[in-house]
Amino acid sequence: MNWRVVILALAAFAGVEASRTILEPGVTVFEHTHWNKGPRVTAQDTIEVRFVMKSCPMKRAKLEEMFWSVSDPASPQYKKYLSLPEVADLLHPLPEEGSGDLGAAEVVRRHLLEQPGLVAGGEGMVKITKTRDIVTATLNAQAAEGYFATELHHFAATSTWHAGKSLVRAAAAYSVPSALVGKVALVDKLLRLPRLEDPKVGRGHEAAGGDPEFDSCGVAECKGATTPQVLRKRYGFPSNKTSYTEGNGMCCTEFQLQGLDKKDLKSFGAKCGVEHVKVDSSTGLGGNLIPGVEALLDVEYIEAVAAPIPLSVINSISYSLVDWAAQLNDDENPAPVQSVSYGNDEVQQESAEYMYECNTQFMQTGLRGLSVLFASGDQGVWGRTGRDGTGEFHPDFPAGSPYVTSVGGTDFAVPSQVGEETAWANGGGGFSNTFAAPAYQSNATLAYLASGVALPDASAFNATGRGYPDVSALAGEQNGYCVAAKGRFLKVGGTSAACPVFAGAVALINDELLAQGKAPMGFLNPWIYGVAAPNGAFFDVTSGNNNGGFGEGFTATTGWDPATGFGTPNYETMRDLALNSAV
Repeated sequence: MNWRVVILALAAFAGVEASRTILEPGVTVFEHTHWNKGPRVTAQDTIEVRFVMKSCPMKRAKLEEMFWSVSDPASPQYKKYLSLPEVADLLHPLPEEGSGDLGAAEVVRRHLLEQPGLVAGGEGMVKITKTRDIVTATLNAQAAEGYFATELHHFAATSTWHAGKSLVRAAAAYSVPSALVGKVALVDKLLRLPRLEDPKVGRGHEAAGGDPEFDSCGVAECKGATTPQVLRKRYGFPSNKTSYTEGNGMCCTEFQLQGLDKKDLKSFGAKCGVEHVKVDSSTGLGGNLIPGVEALLDVEYIEAVAAPIPLSVINSISYSLVDWAAQLNDDENPAPVQSVSYGNDEVQQESAEYMYECNTQFMQTGLRGLSVLFASGDQGVWGRTGRDGTGEFHPDFPAGSPYVTSVGGTDFAVPSQVGEETAWANGGGGFSNTFAAPAYQSNATLAYLASGVALPDASAFNATGRGYPDVSALAGEQNGYCVAAKGRFLKVGGTSAACPVFAGAVALINDELLAQGKAPMGFLNPWIYGVAAPNGAFFDVTSGNNNGGFGEGFTATTGWDPATGFGTPNYETMRDLALNSAV
């Protein structure tokens, strides 16, 4: 054997490997029980990925400082939002002319196009967002395997509700070549197989003597259901607005190949007394491709609360928060309210890098004056991971992010009677294992922990973490929401309903603010904790527990709690407090 040749070959191999860097190294699991691993990609397959640029820590710190200043009602900079180009210049300013510096995103774009056979098509298949922080590329899948030094497989959803859905994902760690090291934080849509949740189909409590609003849609399948009339009676929402203020808007985002059916929307409006139920614009794949219960629930109930304020829908078939961010980053005039009924557990392949970069995106949206609301989850304290034998709770992301508003869930204390509410057992809530309690809520979380309420075992949760949810709305299956889907009516529960309902309330408030020449609400949480909650803007929920029906959970009590936040919207008080602001 020629040992000199072997040694030289090994040295060359080591040199190639040393020139690469594994990204998101903390991710070590590449399969999921909700997805069947299928064959490797073929020469006919393509994959769209998004390269997220690294940001300078000092520039990011400045971004965060400005984010808090425009979001804090006590700040002189409150609601002095930035334009999209101004936000872009904070993190990734354009290089000075003649400097020779191309900027990280342009370096990545050119590098990808230089790789023979990698890009599936011409230059148009590699795009940079207007914020210059995300590069989107459609790649030939087999070539991408070599480029990322990994294996790419087709994964098919196992759930009957999600039959036909598939993803291409890496079945091992991935890395990038030296040309990208220091420029790219992560490549999205290579990892993260989400846990797929089936809709929470409710039974509808047909109690004798129930209030008539629970049968106001007039269809047998929705007897005992939460309807638009129920929401108006409980929360004080106005009935069938006929106009809106120019510049206002609201948006729902659909991640699970969830489409819409115009016939269902029309049927819901006709039966449930909502005069305007339509999507005014949409981006991304989805549309009416596969009508889905989750998407229809979102649209029907944000419309029930806030129509005819223009509604847009962002679609992502890849279950990617970066997809959502990239579309916002290319929109000069996005809807001021963004409702997202999607999430995962912090421990479910959510790398630290991924959550860090998502938080950067959330701060950018807030700095532009957007209110971003996420559903808190539908598995109680156990999260999508479920009870795993350790007794530890599984907090949600992004609901547990300090930079978004998290919406939890409630039931009526007395079934089928509009009145006081109780914590929904399956409502997501708890304390983040990753993020500390932010300044705006530290007093609230400490007050809960010191309130004397029965707490779970200390080993189950991180008492110093960011507490969530912030607020809540009806979500339980006890009186599930009346939804028109796939040519029929059914009752559906979940914080996927609560989130668009609360988001609709914010859109209504923005409508009146804009009519007075004032700025929209923006990031809500400092206002929620510092202004709204102390002044009676929410119906406090003081009973119930979110243990998911098993073992320990968090008990609702007076004030903020990690089962229902501060409670549910007392709309007229919310509106009045917002309008009393000088800006």
